[in-house]
Amino acid sequence: MKKTIVLLVIILYLSNPINAFANTDDTRQKIEKYIENSLETYNIPGASLKIIKNGDNFYEGNWGIMSNGSSVTSDTPFLIGSLSKPITALAIMTLVEDGKIKLDEPIQTYIPSFTYQTKSSQKITVLHLLEHTSGIRRYDSFNVTDMERESMGAIAQAVTELSGVELFHEPGEVYEYNSANYLLLGAIVEKVTNQTFSEYLNQSIFTPLNMNHSAADYKGAVDKGYVSGFESWFGKPIKSDGFYDNAGAPYGYLASSTNDLSNFLTFMLEGGDLLSEQYLELIKSPPKEGKTYGLGWRFYPKEHFLFHGGATSDFRAEMFFIPEQEVAVVLLTNKYHIMDDYQVYSMVEGIRSIMKGTEPIQLSKPSYSLQWIILGATILLAALTVIHIIIRRKKIANKKWTFSYGVFLFILAVAIIPILTYVMNSPWRTIRIFAPDVALLVHILVVIVATNGIVPFVIKSTQTSYK
Repeated sequence: MKKTIVLLVIILYLSNPINAFANTDDTRQKIEKYIENSLETYNIPGASLKIIKNGDNFYEGNWGIMSNGSSVTSDTPFLIGSLSKPITALAIMTLVEDGKIKLDEPIQTYIPSFTYQTKSSQKITVLHLLEHTSGIRRYDSFNVTDMERESMGAIAQAVTELSGVELFHEPGEVYEYNSANYLLLGAIVEKVTNQTFSEYLNQSIFTPLNMNHSAADYKGAVDKGYVSGFESWFGKPIKSDGFYDNAGAPYGYLASSTNDLSNFLTFMLEGGDLLSEQYLELIKSPPKEGKTYGLGWRFYPKEHFLFHGGATSDFRAEMFFIPEQEVAVVLLTNKYHIMDDYQVYSMVEGIRSIMKGTEPIQLSKPSYSLQWIILGATILLAALTVIHIIIRRKKIANKKWTFSYGVFLFILAVAIIPILTYVMNSPWRTIRIFAPDVALLVHILVVIVATNGIVPFVIKSTQTSYK
């Protein structure tokens, strides 16, 4: 009997690690299958995923190609969009610890040339910028971000263009996410260090964390292997022309790889010599009650994890980490469209579900109904324009209401783009960058509507000239 009991104990002891390994292996297989299905569903050309658990590399996967045909690897640099913001926040905190910056200090202390209009006596502080509570509204941010500039002094130039902005809210009162806040943080870094933002990140963040394939400027990114990604036209990946904002590194134009970002996330989980535990914990601390954005990170209060998403015109990225579980995930992809923004976020939600041992929600099918509606309206109006010109030519010249209708159509053509920018709360330039297929169709639509408005006057003028 004793021998039987001992044998059972040995079997149970040996079977537990085997089962745990099998479960872990099963989780990896589920993640891989899920990502492959997602990439096919969303027609994403290339992606890189890395998962850290308990300090180890739990899963590493790479799929597809970059726009130059090269295979994606864990060292391939992608533009990481607003994943840049947590890295900028870390850079700020290193300077806070060094005593060069104070979180509650008005930003004019560091960038006195920057001014703003406000009725409030409250000044914008460094902390307000980190938390997106400066009072600068999103639309005004779009006016100076995601723009092509010369590389030399680009951040200072963008800050000069923003200077004089009227605050929409009292500083510290209202959260409104916008990249202008982190543009200003980048300018502060340059002022207090007397270095370019790129130089400081290379010296104080990338090198200490062994982020060897990361860069905060265009030339550095190209040297590390960066190539453009893909725009999405009706869901189809089309090679981008490589749009890059030279002032954008602090808020959205850092280049990095999953290997590098996993080093960054490991530091966020475990700490290190780069920053004291006190200041690292401050970065990871939850925001004030009722808020969901802290010091460079979004915060999900229910499950207590920090995350951030990011996008440029041709890349989309997500990352998160859960301190209590010592888990971190980063996913980089190389296709983007503003209408597809949910796709990569959904993929990361699915990964989180699988790691919790639950089934991920079913992938939602991509929809391009807006583009098809605009295309349909464009084709219909083009056909009507031809009919208008050819079939109704004689009748047009003799009907006064036709001329009134023509004036109305011309005014409508002029108003289409302003109406669209108002509805989407974004400048037209931003729509052109992040939804190029929509922008092209709208441009064509404007031309057709305007043509319909002008036709009666052209025909009347032609007929008069023959008399």
